Amino acid sequence: MKSKHLIIASIVLFGSLWGLAELGFGEFAWARGIPRAPILTAVGIVFLVLTRRLWAAPGSSFALAAVASAFKFLQHPVWGCKIAAVLMVGAIFDIGFSLYEARQCQRSPDFARADTRSVLVLSPVLTLVSFVAFAYFARDVLHNPYWSMPAKMTDYMFVQGPVAALLALPAALAGLKLSSLLLPSIETWSDGRLLAYRIAAAGSGVAGIAAALALRY
Repeated sequence: MKSKHLIIASIVLFGSLWGLAELGFGEFAWARGIPRAPILTAVGIVFLVLTRRLWAAPGSSFALAAVASAFKFLQHPVWGCKIAAVLMVGAIFDIGFSLYEARQCQRSPDFARADTRSVLVLSPVLTLVSFVAFAYFARDVLHNPYWSMPAKMTDYMFVQGPVAALLALPAALAGLKLSSLLLPSIETWSDGRLLAYRIAAAGSGVAGIAAALALRY
């Protein structure tokens, strides 16, 4: 039961921190015309790898992205493409890591989580796949005219996508480092530390809501 509560708290905490980065740097970069997708994706990968290393649970990566993207619903106007982009990264990572973990569990019943080499291989590959998948999703499913421009599709898939894939390596390393610091203690947390973790998760969620509302107009 404690493990379940920790997974939920981790998703809320790290998803909210990812969402805050999306709101803060995203607005800063947008106002100055800075290409933000690769950098924001790299920030997300830090939290995706961190959470996946702590809890190799199918669905956790997508849930993390869902929390991060939820704050965007409080902004005005609500940009569906921005929400879908975050969800796409989470979905692709969830599918990729879930398939890998399921395969490893078949090979070794003692398998617990992806090792460093696997994370460093999967992260840039899945990042690039998510960029390509989102470009087609925005054009063919959301029918956003902005994405109907060939130049935009080409730039997102073949310029920003590879840049994001390169940034995924240091981002994944950061997530691995953070997880290695938390893993030894997280299995032996007392009820008091668990309560503090929940409070931190709730606080980050409130901060995300406040930031979204503050940036509403």
